[in-house]
Amino acid sequence: MNALFSETYKSPSRCGLIRCLEDTLIAADESWWTGRQPLHCRLVAEVPCALYLNFLVQKSYVARLAPPVFRPLDLPGNKDMTLFTILLFTLERARPLWAPRIFDTLAKRFMQSNWRFYGHIGELGSESREGVLFIRTVTTSLLLSAFGRRLARCFPLHRAQRMTLQWRARQSTATIEPGVGSAPGLMFEGEQAGSEQVRDVFCDQFASYQGYAHWIIDQHLSLVTWPREYVVQDMHLDFQAARISPLRCLRCCVSGLEDLVPDQGKPFDCFLVEGLTVFLDNIYALDRMDDIESGEERNAGTRCGTDTMQ
Repeated sequence: MNALFSETYKSPSRCGLIRCLEDTLIAADESWWTGRQPLHCRLVAEVPCALYLNFLVQKSYVARLAPPVFRPLDLPGNKDMTLFTILLFTLERARPLWAPRIFDTLAKRFMQSNWRFYGHIGELGSESREGVLFIRTVTTSLLLSAFGRRLARCFPLHRAQRMTLQWRARQSTATIEPGVGSAPGLMFEGEQAGSEQVRDVFCDQFASYQGYAHWIIDQHLSLVTWPREYVVQDMHLDFQAARISPLRCLRCCVSGLEDLVPDQGKPFDCFLVEGLTVFLDNIYALDRMDDIESGEERNAGTRCGTDTMQ
């Protein structure tokens, strides 16, 4: 799990020159844009297909790795575990909200994968709100990697050599092939489940599988931690044309989750969604230097207390 947080960005390109330039220009976690408000505009895009792989993980382990402004989700009936999701999706027809619809035909279709913990985001001077903590985002797009890490800074992006997501004849397959890059590897095979059943850990909270799946999907806020700032992304979804299909996992292999996910890394639940529309409303940054200084003071106080007792 630590590798998911600490790996340095590495280009997956087979060309040595491109790999060297890419690593030099966008690998660092800080850029000349650090400290400024993230660059963005209000967007709308279509998500024709999205796969959700949901895992139960140790909450104490997540709490040690999460920033102070994020509190991992408490699961009903199981206070020791929390929720972790790997989401793979295709995105197409992205355009600014102010632009005519014809502009979305110019947008390139691409794949993305978000790896996220569920919980509450507590900003200074406001009540905490439900949201997710992004620990890794994967794409094959060099342009998105550069924009997301340098300017928007709303995704901890790593670029993969190849990604696939298919849904045919009630069968779903998905892959992330990192190549020589730093993206994690993933392979999933599943088939449509015969019934819609809310898993035990959520059965008292949701009356139907559709309600459970909507809650998993519809997390408005996301948080990304950088060395000197937190970046929060606010977005919402349109479910009017959405179709949700529960899946039965046949095979799942994900690199980097060995210490985090029990049961040989298999998700406790998974489903596929078709026909979502996503709206990006806002992206903003929070200075985390106060948190860093407070942490240093707490550590110094702890050391002084220890020295006094000795």
